[in-house]
Amino acid sequence: MHTVMHLNLRVDPTQYISQIREVPDYDYIHMVRQPKYMIDLSLLNEKVHYLNEIFSPKEYVKKNNISLLHAHHGQLGMLLLPFKEETNLPLVTSIRGRDATLANQPIGYLDNMKRLFDQGERFFPVCQYLADRLIAWGCPSEKIRVLYGGVDLNEFNYRTPHKGDSQNILSIGRLVEKKGHHILMQAFQKIKGKFPNATLTIIGRGELEEYLISLSNQLNLGDSFRLLNHLPKDQVREQLTNADIFCAASLESADGDVEGIPNTLKEAMAIGVPVISTNHAGIPELITNNKEGVLVQENNVDELADALEYMLTNREIWETYTIAARQKVEQNFNLIHQLQQQAEFYDELVAPYEVGKQYSVTHRQIDKKTLKETPQPQQQGNDGETIAPRKKVELARKALIYMQQLQQFQELPEFQELPQLQQLQQLQQLQQLPQLQQLPQLQQLQQLQQLQQLQQLQQLQQLQQLQQLQQLQQLQQLQQLQQLQQLQELPQLQQLQQLQQLQQQTKDKVKDELVAANKNDKKAKIQQKAKGNDEKIASRKNDKKAQKAEKVKKALNKIQHFQHKAIDEQLGGDHEGF
Repeated sequence: MHTVMHLNLRVDPTQYISQIREVPDYDYIHMVRQPKYMIDLSLLNEKVHYLNEIFSPKEYVKKNNISLLHAHHGQLGMLLLPFKEETNLPLVTSIRGRDATLANQPIGYLDNMKRLFDQGERFFPVCQYLADRLIAWGCPSEKIRVLYGGVDLNEFNYRTPHKGDSQNILSIGRLVEKKGHHILMQAFQKIKGKFPNATLTIIGRGELEEYLISLSNQLNLGDSFRLLNHLPKDQVREQLTNADIFCAASLESADGDVEGIPNTLKEAMAIGVPVISTNHAGIPELITNNKEGVLVQENNVDELADALEYMLTNREIWETYTIAARQKVEQNFNLIHQLQQQAEFYDELVAPYEVGKQYSVTHRQIDKKTLKETPQPQQQGNDGETIAPRKKVELARKALIYMQQLQQFQELPEFQELPQLQQLQQLQQLQQLPQLQQLPQLQQLQQLQQLQQLQQLQQLQQLQQLQQLQQLQQLQQLQQLQQLQQLQELPQLQQLQQLQQLQQQTKDKVKDELVAANKNDKKAKIQQKAKGNDEKIASRKNDKKAQKAEKVKKALNKIQHFQHKAIDEQLGGDHEGF
């Protein structure tokens, strides 16, 4: 049995548990990014693993015998690309709604999606509407397989619509813009006067909870409106069973976010509750207007109010709608059938294609018909008319893919253990297929394949030579290292090293002494300079004192001279000798 590694956003009952754990003939590893995404511990078992704890993808794949990778969201597919490149395993990515839009996506999201389109093997959009979006973004249509989400019909048993006078309207879904709860509340307010006993119940939780409570007050809905938080699964089923009408007012949000096909609509149809919804996204693939239910234009309060009034007024047509709705779910949305379809899509990647079947997706026409299986083109029609050359080329391409996968299958150990006779018989049966005969295009493609194999062989040889050269260089480096280690063990080398250490110590000591001597010289010069300055100052002071004394002496002499002169004038004559 093959094992598929599923990478999911979180582990809880709303996250596609059946498509992970109940695919027939396939075992599973239930992977989430980190332990914090393990939400519901009742789902915890030994097969729940964490991506951030994987250090060697190759060893992990080998240990768990993994054959296929399945990412259950576009961004998770991008996250698994390095894992895929290292393990060379095929990668499947489920596309469920917002991941096919640019709503609140990081910069470069579209470029990364195109890279995923190029490297991923398969894409499972949950409706044809999302498949069209992928094709418009550049995803090859041959890589797309529409895989509807299924309903467990054993859990949702059909019952006829209620015959009483109750008028209970129910809607279930996260409290986000694209669910259209605010449109439904406004439409309900318009009909409330005509149907005073009608009630509206919304079950869910989310970012718009406060806004919807405020809106109910503005619309004066009073006790006729209930907003219930997220309920356990069994209680939700009970509320659905007691409802008279189920309404999903889905719309494209302002940021571009869209639905796929709401699972709650499928469950209501399976249980026998009349449904009203919009022509949004993939919903018309589930409901045909006025057949399985009533569809209105999305984001239109008046049309939705008219649909509610029509349903509440014409109770006698409910059973006609519900019987057709149950049949639609049983035919196209039965969980058992969808899981078997998923297993067949897996088989395309882990085993050769089954001859006689081909799954392809083409861009939807204006009538938006649901994707169906198309039979593989035959080489010749019943009237003998040959098919068009374009179909021959397509058939040759498919045959070549089949041969390539058969060759990969032959390389498996299980196949190599078969007797050579069985291998020869299988190859002969392949060659005898009428689709592979009389096709010159196939021969050309085979020659091209051989040329590609030759080129790959040459590249492999070059790579081997490069690896040998790298090994030789590593060996030379190792030898040099060993020689160096041997030299270090010689006594002469040890003495030389000691001498070098001693020389270095001597140099350091001389350097320190020179530095100290320079410091002392500078200090002495500074002191000598300061002493000289002091002597100059003292000399200048002495000179000034001498000059002052000389001036005083001269002044005294002048005073004495004036005194002598005065005495001479008083006595008359020269009394200098006296």
